[in-house]
Amino acid sequence: MVAVIALIILAIAVVTGIIALFIVRKRKREEKPQADYRTFFILGVIWVPFSIVLMVVYFIFQIPFYIGFPLFALGLIYLIIGLKNRDKRKGS
Repeated sequence: MVAVIALIILAIAVVTGIIALFIVRKRKREEKPQADYRTFFILGVIWVPFSIVLMVVYFIFQIPFYIGFPLFALGLIYLIIGLKNRDKRKGS
């Protein structure tokens, strides 16, 4: 039974690898899209206050706030990327 499950997982991994290979090949032929830095900025502006509120709520209810901290870090990274590339923004 364990061998059958291992073979199924291996087959799924191989099929996923083949699909990924085709996707990478196709994307190499196409023109690379430019990143939309305005979206990074908006996500950062939304995630930073949301994660701070989440951490405060967890602190008040004495729950470990390890869920809010990664969201805060991600929001801060998005905010920094958006601000650093503000001259390359689309839409504004």
